[in-house]
Parts: sequence; structure tokens; C-alpha cells
Amino acid sequence: MFRKLTGLVTMVCLIPFSFADDHSNTWRGVDLNQQFGIQFEICKLKPGQSIEDIAKLDKEVSRLFAKNAPDLSIMRLTPMYSHGMPGDSGASYIDITMGAIEAFGTGWDQWMASKPAQKLMANSNEIADCTFKFARAVNRVANKTELDASDNRLISMNWCSKRDNVGWNQLKAKHDAWQAAYEDDASSMAWNVVLPRLGTRSVNGRFMHMVSYANATQLMANENWVANQGGGQALADYYSAYASCDGESVWNASYLYRSKG
Repeated sequence: MFRKLTGLVTMVCLIPFSFADDHSNTWRGVDLNQQFGIQFEICKLKPGQSIEDIAKLDKEVSRLFAKNAPDLSIMRLTPMYSHGMPGDSGASYIDITMGAIEAFGTGWDQWMASKPAQKLMANSNEIADCTFKFARAVNRVANKTELDASDNRLISMNWCSKRDNVGWNQLKAKHDAWQAAYEDDASSMAWNVVLPRLGTRSVNGRFMHMVSYANATQLMANENWVANQGGGQALADYYSAYASCDGESVWNASYLYRSKG
């Protein structure tokens, strides 16, 4: 599905998604039939600091997550194909935390009460300036076997807004049609729709698509479809008629801690 569909994931809407009544559809303690929490810690390195400097704290991050937020998972993203341009480099790295929404409440309470965790945050602040954003995520596709096979992956992100003359039901119908057409042609591991919630200012009508690839081969299979197999025209038609999107950025991602759930 995703070799042809990832270029068109921008057609998903924010209205509630329907899932099968499968109470066993969980992954790492998260019920994939429900919206789950996803937190973005967006960081810019301070002058004279490097990604290697922040990496020196990773073992302590893993240890303290295991102690204070064991039901959450955290991964580090560094730019591969970013929106940063010369003179405007954007984020140096992003730490993404994922888990059940309730687990964020417990995790944050225990984290804030932990002196070692507070020391870790102070040490991190010496290296980078970071801001936290909390969102909800809706799972659309999850190949659990591939997701568990490696701690490393590539993640694409694309922010979109629907056209004013298009209703959410129209977008959902368009999305459902593509998913049905290509559901047996999956070349990516996961697809989540991210709905901004806390710390995001005015983002009415905005949503983001996150697609996870096992490797560059999967990523470039989709790019080849866009370039040589009709995907470019399909995207152009969609962007002109259904949604305005910022364009995909792609990040290298590695887990610092995985929930044992």
C-alpha cells in the first residue's frame, strides 16, 4: 500500500477514524484502536555544542525512562532531508516520546519528582534549547513485526491543511479509497496521523502525517513511484483540489528507550 500511498497520505482528515473492534490490537502497551500520546521535544544546539554532546546523556535518559516512565518510549530524530536551509537550519534534533495518554500523566509526575531527572534536564539545557509539544496520534498502519525488528528507521513528516471548499468527509472518502486500493502493497512500516494539541498555538485544521520506513530502500521505492510511476501527477491533483501541504521532511530515527509493554 505505502509504496504508492505514502505520497498521498495527506488526504487523511481529522474527524474520528473507525477501527475494527479488536481489543488485542496493541503494540508496546499502546491500544492502536485509540488515539495515543506523542510528544515532540524540538531542540536547537547551542553554539559550540554538537549532537555528540547530547548523545553522551543517552544512557542516563534510558535509565531514567525505565525508572520513571517505563510505559513510554523515546526516540531521537536527526535530519536527513530537512526543511532547513542555509541561514535557517531549523531543528538540530527532535526527541519523540510515545505511549498511552494516561502514561504521560504518570510519567511526567514521576519525572518531575525525580532529582536525577531534573539534573538530566538541566544538563540537557546546557547543550540545546528545547521546547515541548504534545499531540495525539491516530494509527492507520502498523507492521508490528517490522517495527520490532530494529531500533532504527527513517520517518517522514508532512504538515497539511484541507482546502476550504473540501469537507472532512470528502477527505476521508478519498483516503479510504486509496487505502483500499493499495492495502496489499505495503513498503513502509507504519503510518500515523498526528493531531496537535498542547503548546502548538493556533493550528485549527492542521494535521501531520508520519510514515516510518525500515530503510532508504523503502523510502526510495515511494520516491520512484512519484518520479516514474504516475505518483507526481496524482500528488499534483490532490494538492490542487484537496489539501495544502508543506512537503515531506525525512529524519533518521533511533530509540533511546523502548517500553517493555
